[in-house]
Amino acid sequence: MTDKTETETDRVVRAGDLEINLGRRLVRRRGEVIALTRTEWVLLEYLARNAGRVLFTAEVLGTVWGPEYEEDTQYLRVWISRLRRKLEANHGEPPAVIKTMQGIGYMLDAEPPSLAPASSS
Repeated sequence: MTDKTETETDRVVRAGDLEINLGRRLVRRRGEVIALTRTEWVLLEYLARNAGRVLFTAEVLGTVWGPEYEEDTQYLRVWISRLRRKLEANHGEPPAVIKTMQGIGYMLDAEPPSLAPASSS
């Protein structure tokens, strides 16, 4: 039987050359750590835990910031923009990692979380 803490520590989401380690709260691109604010991390973590799934705007707002924010779509747009600036390798091109689903919400274009290889740190 696997220890839950150990398993959670090794949960990783990969999107191209981006690696999101959910347990360690660490984001890397090509091995380089990307520094995120607390809010950026909470938003990215929610997207990563639901990788490959389209999330409704109100759902993201309500989960990350609370029900009082469910209608504040501009607020979410600002935070998604901030995350994209840090995460996207090709600035100025269509986003490759966080996709906008027009009129619906957002999706982290990645495989769902999986266990990292034992050699990852």
